[in-house]
Amino acid sequence: MNFIQNYFQKMTNNSVASLDYELAEQFMNADFKFVERDLDENGQYDGILIGKKFFHLEGIFLFLTDRTLSHPEVPYAHEERGGKFANIIKAVGVGNRKVIWQPSDLFDLDTYLDSNWFPEQLKMYHREYDELLEAKELYSERAISFLDYFFKRLDTYYVCEMPTFIKYYRGVDLEKYKDKIRKITNDFPHLNEKGEVI
Repeated sequence: MNFIQNYFQKMTNNSVASLDYELAEQFMNADFKFVERDLDENGQYDGILIGKKFFHLEGIFLFLTDRTLSHPEVPYAHEERGGKFANIIKAVGVGNRKVIWQPSDLFDLDTYLDSNWFPEQLKMYHREYDELLEAKELYSERAISFLDYFFKRLDTYYVCEMPTFIKYYRGVDLEKYKDKIRKITNDFPHLNEKGEVI
């Protein structure tokens, strides 16, 4: 019986990982035309406003991929995906929703960055907690990308065996998972603290 449970848990977790790949692909294919519209009074790109909007979109990805449910929730819209199997997928209970990757005026960057991003259990692991806190700070300063932060969080939760993280990643080859996310997001722009693409 235990073998069967493990088998289905592994299948479920690999399906969850596939949802992360799909989220990453959707994000990479998002409409970033707001960059062209966000100009300052001199007609130059408004790096601060553009950076805030990217923080919001990156926050959607970080929120939806955090299996510990600790990342602060950010406002986002979604819609029915549709398709031939839409009703079957909904009936199975998987859902058939698709994220709308658009910035929202409801997003408050200061509140988001001031929020707690980690599960309370992580505080038992002082070094790892401090390292992840530093990664959050570096990300908030745009010294590292959201993907750098994402991979650091993944590694930290794995090493510290955060319960819900382990539950949803048991049986998933994390190195293959990270490699696939890297390939999908390979061309995503990295912004500095001024909102300039580097």
